[in-house]
This record gives sequence, C-alpha cells and structure tokens, in this order.
Amino acid sequence: MCLQNYLNFIVYFYIDNYRTMKKEILIKLLNIAGFLAALYVNYLSVVTQLGGRSIRELSDKYANLFTPSNQTFAIWSLIYTLVFIFLIAQFLPSYKSTRFFNSYHFFISCLLNGAWIVAWQLEYIGLSLLIMFALLATLAIINQQADAEKLLLPKIVFGVYLGWICIATIANITTWLVSFKLTIPFSIQVFITLAILIVAAIIVAWIMKMLANPFLAIAVVWAFYGIYVKRMADVSEIAYTALGMGVLVLLSIGIFSIRPGVRKIQT
Repeated sequence: MCLQNYLNFIVYFYIDNYRTMKKEILIKLLNIAGFLAALYVNYLSVVTQLGGRSIRELSDKYANLFTPSNQTFAIWSLIYTLVFIFLIAQFLPSYKSTRFFNSYHFFISCLLNGAWIVAWQLEYIGLSLLIMFALLATLAIINQQADAEKLLLPKIVFGVYLGWICIATIANITTWLVSFKLTIPFSIQVFITLAILIVAAIIVAWIMKMLANPFLAIAVVWAFYGIYVKRMADVSEIAYTALGMGVLVLLSIGIFSIRPGVRKIQT
C-alpha cells in the first residue's frame, strides 16, 4: 500500500511538473511572438504608412504645446532594446521559478502596443486613447509584479517603458482634445500646458514611490527635456517649467522611491 502511494505521488509529481513546464514554454513563445508582431506593426507604420500618414506626420497634425521634439521619440529604440534583453533573460534558470516570468501580461502589452499604432494611424483618436489606458494599466501591473519579486532587470526594462507610456498617455489625452478643434486662446493653452507639466511630474513621482521603481525617471526626464527643446524657441515659460519638472522627478528618486528595509534585489 505504501509502495502504491509512493508511485502515485511520483506520477502526479511528474504530470504536474510537465503541465507547468508546458505553460512556461508557451508563455515564453507567446512573449517572443507578441514582441515580433509589435515590431512588425511598427515596421508597417513606417514603410506603408497605415492610413496614409506616418506617426510623426500625425503628431504634427495634432501638434500641441505638450508635444516634445521629434528626436525625443527615439527612446523607443532604447525601450525595444531593453525588451529584447528581457526576452533573452526569460530563459535563464534563475528566473524559471518566478511568477513574473510565468505571466501573460507582457504578451498582452505587445498586443496593445500594436493595436495602438493601428488605431492612431487610422486616426481613431478616441479608441487609441482607450488602448493607451489599457497599455498603461498592463505595464503598471507588470511593474507591481517585478517589485513584488524584487527582480532588477524587469524593474529597469518596464520602469523605462512605463515612464514613457505615462507621458504618452498624457500626450494622447491632449491630442484627443485637439481633435475636437476647440478654439482656445493661446494664453489659456499655455496655462493648461504648465498645469499638465506640474501634475505629470507629481503623478510620476507618486508612481515611483508606489512601485519603488526609480527607472521611470529615465523616460520621463527625457520627455520633459524634449518639451524643453521644442518650446525654448517660442514659449520659454513652458520650456523652463518642463526643465524644472524634470529636475523635480530626478530629486523625487531619492525622496520617494527608496523604501527602508527592502530585501536584496535579485539580479
């Protein structure tokens, strides 16, 4: 009887591990497929210009005082490079048992990334904003998971990614408002943009505190610098406010994002 129980335990143990292994492999393959799909949609948006215009041309069409300089968008090269490193790291033995690397959230973020590009280039601005909110929420969940398991690499990768999407979401909101073609005096536009910059810096500082992730600051400060460069020639008060908010975000790293008594982070 004891032997039978032992054999049953062995059988169930291997069946359970086999199922777990199949799920792990499936998630890793989906992560790669999702990333490649997002890259392909990005490629199509540049080469075929879905909807007849490039992302940059549409940005210019719906330009507003919050829009950063064009070179600021080069940060996507850094984000995609970091994500590529993440995709390689998911196969390392040290990450095998972590719940973070056995989650479908990254795959979902890739689908949302591609869906946003399609909606944006077809000028479904309202839909693109909803997709952006979903992407923001998904990345926030990913960052929570990385913080819960004290995983350094994912905190870097998705901290930078989330930081940029925080700013992109605000930019998407301003674009949505511009799409209504409202007649707003320029002085009011300046005041609203100044308020948005201040609120954006406060929100980002709060998010860094909640997630204990200072890496959001990399993308956010870069975005504020892009606004500074874009507005320095015409609206200096916006330029200097953007620069000041970038400094505030950097200072908030030391004030908010370091928790006392944090366990050693897994590399």
